[in-house]
Amino acid sequence: MAIHLPPPDSPRPTLWTGVNRGDGETALDCETAVSLACHVIDAFDRAQDWTGLIITLAKRGFGLEFEGDRLILVNDGTGVSLCTCRFLGHGLASLTARFGKPRVLATSGRLIADPDRDI
Repeated sequence: MAIHLPPPDSPRPTLWTGVNRGDGETALDCETAVSLACHVIDAFDRAQDWTGLIITLAKRGFGLEFEGDRLILVNDGTGVSLCTCRFLGHGLASLTARFGKPRVLATSGRLIADPDRDI
């Protein structure tokens, strides 16, 4: 069995947590929640539309998807649902007011970029 380690000079991805948020807004401890918010909040603040937000978050290793009626930030590397977007200060209602209705992949609840938009 071969063990694959990243090169010693490359950063390791942050896992944030191994626990899904469950029914709460987040499963993160306070320090990790603040660190995560600092890592992604400008993506939400600067986004001009859903596609821009989705692409910026994807570059940082995150995705957006629905769990029930809540919009969730998901760690793409682990698949763990980290927190609601409302927990980050950008609930679905405020994002929909800014960007309109999102495009959602019906089979997964995952938000997807507009294929017709020039990137």
